Amino acid sequence: MVSPNIPPRNTVHLTWPGGHSEQVRLIAIGKSGGAGEVFEIENKPRYVAKIYHATTKEAQLARYAQKIRWMIDNKPDLPEIPAKYEGIVQLAWPVALVMKESRFAGFVMEKIDFGRTMELDYLLTRRQATGEGFEVDFGKLVTVCYNLASLINCLHSKKIAVVDLKPINLKVYKSELYVSILDCDGFHIYSDSFRSEAPQVTPEYLAPEFHDKAVTQPEAQDWFALATIIFRLLNYGIHPFAGIAASRHPYPTELSGRIKIGLYPYGKTPHKSVRATPASIHETFPDSIRELFDRAFASMPGGRASAYEWATVLETYANKRTGHMSQCQKGHLQFSGKSCPTCLREAIIHGHAERRHRFMTQLQATAARSLRYSRQTLKGTHTSPFQAALAQGQLNLVWLAPTALSNRNVISVEILWIIGLLITFWWVK
Repeated sequence: MVSPNIPPRNTVHLTWPGGHSEQVRLIAIGKSGGAGEVFEIENKPRYVAKIYHATTKEAQLARYAQKIRWMIDNKPDLPEIPAKYEGIVQLAWPVALVMKESRFAGFVMEKIDFGRTMELDYLLTRRQATGEGFEVDFGKLVTVCYNLASLINCLHSKKIAVVDLKPINLKVYKSELYVSILDCDGFHIYSDSFRSEAPQVTPEYLAPEFHDKAVTQPEAQDWFALATIIFRLLNYGIHPFAGIAASRHPYPTELSGRIKIGLYPYGKTPHKSVRATPASIHETFPDSIRELFDRAFASMPGGRASAYEWATVLETYANKRTGHMSQCQKGHLQFSGKSCPTCLREAIIHGHAERRHRFMTQLQATAARSLRYSRQTLKGTHTSPFQAALAQGQLNLVWLAPTALSNRNVISVEILWIIGLLITFWWVK
């Protein structure tokens, strides 16, 4: 039995702005990350609490406490949301301190409704989005891109940067298309009154100038990551540095290596060392958007586009009244004056399926002919093209052999040839 003078194990005190404090009980929900664990708060359905791990060192916990206090007092002004859209949380931003036995333990943040949202990552594959009941079209994608750019711009205006900006840390409201950013306590703050670094990065979204170096320009890093996410959203998940080597120069196998040396194949001016992925539909993008991509990835004049520039350009396509997006003959949304990206993608996939079918048919026919030739050879009723070539001295390899190959050796070579074909057929299938 618990003594009435001893609080339950998960009982903590919340300290709100202005000094108001209250005792609450935390409810474990099994969600834990690298820095801490998330709990529900009894009788407070609009909020959750993040409690830093008990193994966190005292010096680190003190830095967390200083940062969280600054964030509570300096919440940025966010993009305005229409009153009809209730309960949308754009940032998992700290709103109160969590204290355990008078010691800082974590913070309270508004709860993001995971039932109304899905990971932005799902929009990169489309199939996962469909599984979530979300039908993707380019109008929705442009709106999501616009809302994300607007949100990043608001953070930058307050001298706050995400730094580790990536799809897995973003949520999208499926009906309203607004974006939420998680893990706000990991943001980089560079205001005049307070500074806090953000060492966590993801190589696939890291600007080339910061590979193997610290991020010294957090806004520029966010601009690169933002452009990368927008490119992937509009191009069926294709990364802007995914491509095909077009020269004999070394071609890094990892995306981070390609980013580092600027192997961007989707520019308006083709790159000499790398070609675009055949499934890409980047040529259906309007010139204004392609120019921003070139500035982000190909070091074009003007420098990397800011979040404000992205929001300004994308707004003209997200706003239906501008008429900058229209329907193709099949009813798909497209950028006015450009080919339909959905139709192009379907044509690419259909063409690939047809080519694969033809190849499989030819491969099956080749394997069947090889088996027939082998049976006939064993019976002594027919010679294969391989044997005929040997007999006529048409292969350069003949000189390596004695004056004649025995029937056993010829059959062995043929069997190996057939096995190779069957392995190839199995691998392709």
